Amino acid sequence: MAKITFVILAHENADHVADLANLLTEWDPHAHAVIHYDLSAPAAQFERLKARVAGSKKIHLVKDRLKCGWGNFSLVDAVVRSLRVIRREKINPDRVMLISGACMPIRPLKELSQFLDAHPKTEFIEAYDSNWMIGGLRKERYQYWHFFNHQTHHRLFNWHFQLQRMFWPKRRFPRALEPRFGSQWWCLSWQLCEKILDYIQKHPLTYFFFSTTWIPDELYFQTMAFKFTHIDNLARRNLTFFHFNDWGKPIVLLDDHIEMIRDLPFFFARKVSSSAKKLRAHLIETAKGPAPAEPLKIDFSKRFSFPYKEKIADLPKASPLTPALFQHRNAGSWNDILENCPKSFVILYGPPKLVRRASDAIRNVPGLTVLGRVLHPTRVDFGPDVKAFRGLHADDDLIRDFDRPAYFARILDRIDDLAVIELSPGDDPSGEMILMLSRNAVVIPVMPEHDNDVTRQLYWTMSIGAGGRGGNADAPVQTFKAMQAAIDATVPADYRLRTEAYLKTANMTAETSAEDWQTALRYRHGDAVLPLTAHLGAMGQAVNAISAEDMMADLPDDWQRSVRTLSDLHARWRLLKLNFPVALPELFTSGLELQSNARHIGNSELTEASRGVGPK
Repeated sequence: MAKITFVILAHENADHVADLANLLTEWDPHAHAVIHYDLSAPAAQFERLKARVAGSKKIHLVKDRLKCGWGNFSLVDAVVRSLRVIRREKINPDRVMLISGACMPIRPLKELSQFLDAHPKTEFIEAYDSNWMIGGLRKERYQYWHFFNHQTHHRLFNWHFQLQRMFWPKRRFPRALEPRFGSQWWCLSWQLCEKILDYIQKHPLTYFFFSTTWIPDELYFQTMAFKFTHIDNLARRNLTFFHFNDWGKPIVLLDDHIEMIRDLPFFFARKVSSSAKKLRAHLIETAKGPAPAEPLKIDFSKRFSFPYKEKIADLPKASPLTPALFQHRNAGSWNDILENCPKSFVILYGPPKLVRRASDAIRNVPGLTVLGRVLHPTRVDFGPDVKAFRGLHADDDLIRDFDRPAYFARILDRIDDLAVIELSPGDDPSGEMILMLSRNAVVIPVMPEHDNDVTRQLYWTMSIGAGGRGGNADAPVQTFKAMQAAIDATVPADYRLRTEAYLKTANMTAETSAEDWQTALRYRHGDAVLPLTAHLGAMGQAVNAISAEDMMADLPDDWQRSVRTLSDLHARWRLLKLNFPVALPELFTSGLELQSNARHIGNSELTEASRGVGPK
């Protein structure tokens, strides 16, 4: 049987990665796994992974880890470092198979070994010319220097690229190499992998050349395989199934897809959702099973064509919670997502600077995963200086806005402890109130200690923050009008009415005793809330430590003068301790309808409408 070592590039939940590595190494005494765990993943997760695999002599961790990102050379270098571990540990496999932490075997592992034995000279890697790419940059991927990541610094990427096109000559591809492109995932012989390692050592400048190309994980190993392998021994496909949907995202495999992947001519598939427990259990049993009597037959003469649109039409509708960008469905299903959500989460609600202070006070508390304003209107805010969170990125705003509820579910799906999320007025007008009324939510509103016209003005001014635009107002009344106009433009009157009604009702129903609050939350959410309730006082202190200068930062100059005047009132803030979702009175709903109707009726008719008499 072929001796296989699996190289796993992972950033997912540590337990899932450890389970995968154990599955891939337990079936055969010669099977090994080398895991490169993304350096940008939480340190606690890596410690958990080390603890889980410490007892295995066949699971190896890359120590000099990298922060990996889409399109970055780190995805190549992480694999090279994994190959060096194989050499250093003298594992000496027959084959090396590159997979991700979101991959799972879809056929028996013994069958994979037999299949590789039947094709001893074949290298399973795509190695095509530039026509492999459907669109976008092709030869430009290597003809120009690429120092900036397109996802995280797309403006610098585009500016730098266009500047080179105008003023800089095109680069030549390294001598004696021919560019070849293909999927990142492959299964190669160890002999070929050793040739690649030796080539890197002998040609460091060539290796550097590839570090300045765009999406080198689809170029480097493909080019190396083409150099060292006869064309007849290069398969035109790999052994891992994957497919991208209409929006350029890899499809997510769910519990509904067991039948769909059963007969796929592949040995692995990605991405398998971590929430697809039924599918994962089925694949684990499949992987452990015996090899079938009839071996798998694969046509190496052409690329596999997946009937994506036909499959979509035949698939049943997935669970609303499932974080799937695979299926077509109507967006905006916040109620469906939250109704079927099995996890509790915390919403810190209030002006951005105040909720950020509250979250900073608990950001490093064990048992809590504290994120930023993930529903921020223009970006996905995972927290201070956090560019990526377990495979999701801060510039995913267009992907998120395609289906905000599904994206929110994807975030929760990646969190094992209690998620704490910042939410500010206006972040998601359609889903905001649904989130705060969810039975899964622990909502902690941050609001003024005293409710009056002045503190409400301060609340909404801080809520729109730097979004406000000031003028050169000479008189305070002009400044006040400008502030009010900016507030009206950012958060319409009916929206403010809804929010203020919620906060007033929340204030009336909030628990006064911290002990009673903790008991009620434990009843609903279990012991997961204890790290939160234990630090409520610290959050309150952090919020009230904000100075007038901090409140005024980023505001227009004339606004700052008004806010400085308000600071003389020594306004204090409180964090409401809500036990259950706030039940909004019927009067509140009627008020919203009245406010909306007021836009369509004349002033003379407004009084009649408020009395319940329709216009004549």
